[in-house]
Amino acid sequence: MKKFIVLASISMGLLMNSVSADALKNSLTNIMKTDDSTQMVDLSNLNLNAKPKPVKRVQKSRSPQTVIGTVNNHKIIKKDADAYLVQRTQGKITNYDAIPVKQQKMLLQEIGLPYMAYDAAQKELTALEKETVLNRAWMQKEARNIEVKDDEVRVVYNQLKQQSIDSNSTQTIPEFEAIKDKLRMQMIEKKMMTKLMKDIKIKVSE
Repeated sequence: MKKFIVLASISMGLLMNSVSADALKNSLTNIMKTDDSTQMVDLSNLNLNAKPKPVKRVQKSRSPQTVIGTVNNHKIIKKDADAYLVQRTQGKITNYDAIPVKQQKMLLQEIGLPYMAYDAAQKELTALEKETVLNRAWMQKEARNIEVKDDEVRVVYNQLKQQSIDSNSTQTIPEFEAIKDKLRMQMIEKKMMTKLMKDIKIKVSE
């Protein structure tokens, strides 16, 4: 026990005084070879109530392309995690490395949900169901990129209303505000169809 205390005390003293590794090794070797109590370090002035100085956490600064984790073997890069974090916190936190490890894991779980859904879809959906999902996803994406203003919708509405009057139709045309969103979607779908048909190549076999 006596030698253990001596070793621990002298090790601390040597480290604090920045003694080289070789000197430390030699000092410990010499102490282990002697029973001389004069080698004891004086601990009478040691302040047991002193608080250690807080260690400042050094924030990581990893590349946006760094793989920060995997979800079912799908690699997640820092750039995507940062973007998701910005959206999740409404811009309050922008750096994935700045949040605690526990929250990093929870965030990866959230980011990984689409990957998990994709894996499940690949296993469980039929070829026809996958095709339907892809078509719907493409249409939704295209719809977001097509802008149809209220003025354009009103032009179509007035045309329909005039056609109804000209044909002496007894069917009542709803007010513009009541059907403008439905008309807008129909116009968007028509523009998508026009885009698809633009470069279509059809060959009839004889």
